[in-house]
Amino acid sequence: MNDDTRRLVYGTIIAFLVFITAWLGFVYISACGFTLTCIQGAPLVVRTPIPTLIPVRHSQEQPPASAEEFNKCQIGATDLIAAWVAAGNSESDAFPFTDVNGQDCEATFADVQPLFVENSIWFPGSLGCTSCHNADLTDRSAGLDLSSYEAISLGTRRVAEATSPGTDIFGGGEWENSLLYEFLVTHGLTTQGHSPDVEPINPLLYVGQAVAGDADAEVTATPTP
Repeated sequence: MNDDTRRLVYGTIIAFLVFITAWLGFVYISACGFTLTCIQGAPLVVRTPIPTLIPVRHSQEQPPASAEEFNKCQIGATDLIAAWVAAGNSESDAFPFTDVNGQDCEATFADVQPLFVENSIWFPGSLGCTSCHNADLTDRSAGLDLSSYEAISLGTRRVAEATSPGTDIFGGGEWENSLLYEFLVTHGLTTQGHSPDVEPINPLLYVGQAVAGDADAEVTATPTP
């Protein structure tokens, strides 16, 4: 092999090695920058600031109760009305009841009234009772107006614009003998009204307040001599 051929072979090898070195350097700098630790090359770990301990599905289906709900008592809708009727169905006086956790509570008519006038309380999509039982007193409403305390107190089977009382719906304070019991418990609620073929429903409500126990009673101190 003459000198020219040897130089050509060595030059080709050296050029190839220079190219490979330059290419590898370009790739390294592109990926890692001008550093020997190559932080960019470490696997990317995605972390949340706070570990997720509650399953997503559970948290979506059962959102946590609000602070207001934690401070209130829990009772079924018909049980709340029953306690109000048994206590004399007053408009302003508080009436007692025992909630589902066994604690002594009290509420007022203001806690009961939404059950007659608001939608979607008895079941999702349900109409408020006053959608039928209102001041129009049509045949569909059975002459019963549930839109105000005064109207409720006048009872059912009334005629339009009549101010005289109709049939008592409270059963004289005896819940199971009242018309409210008959149409809320004996007859189930549907979107169209009441039906004996439908099971009664008793949705759980957060209403009223717990009654203070003996711990809050005034303590009389014994004077020391």
